[in-house]
Amino acid sequence: MKRRLQNGVAIALGMLALLSLGGCTYMRARGGDALDMVDLGVSVTTKACPDLALYIDFFDVMPIGYSTVNGRLLGIGNRQAGWLEYESKDWGVLAFGKEKHGAGWFNIADPYQARPDQKDLTERPVFDVGFVGAFTGDNPPPSMQHIECNRMLHLGWVGIVLNLRPAEMLDFVLGWTTFDLTGDDELQRSQPERKSGVPEN
Repeated sequence: MKRRLQNGVAIALGMLALLSLGGCTYMRARGGDALDMVDLGVSVTTKACPDLALYIDFFDVMPIGYSTVNGRLLGIGNRQAGWLEYESKDWGVLAFGKEKHGAGWFNIADPYQARPDQKDLTERPVFDVGFVGAFTGDNPPPSMQHIECNRMLHLGWVGIVLNLRPAEMLDFVLGWTTFDLTGDDELQRSQPERKSGVPEN
């Protein structure tokens, strides 16, 4: 019993030491890791014309279905949370497909949203997917997209979005030890302010 108490105290002191080393930065990174694990929420069409999505994609190599949604997402999407702008224009027939979807602001530095060679983009690109298309198409997806699973169901004016990222789930657990598995703790997560006089794209 005494041994267990000593172990418990040692663990608690170790955690306090970790927290004191990074302070707010450490906890901010853990919050970021939590947002990275899933895209999850209710999709809402905000216009009179209805939208439709019935689409599943396993790791960008087995897409099947179709989606065209342009509205809002209430939930978590692309490392952001809240009432977010949302678009989904996807189709897939297993071997081939096209994907363009995301929530919130387009972050060119996010390895899930763009490849390292796409630093000049101003809007979300359309990626080739499928177990043939992802490797032979003109615009292959970022490598990080091969470790996420997309699911979208939207009928008319409301739907559900679920995107799982298993590597980010492991990153969240390991992050408490300060080990950054996916190297995203320093990723910019807030939209940069637009400079005065510079029009939005």
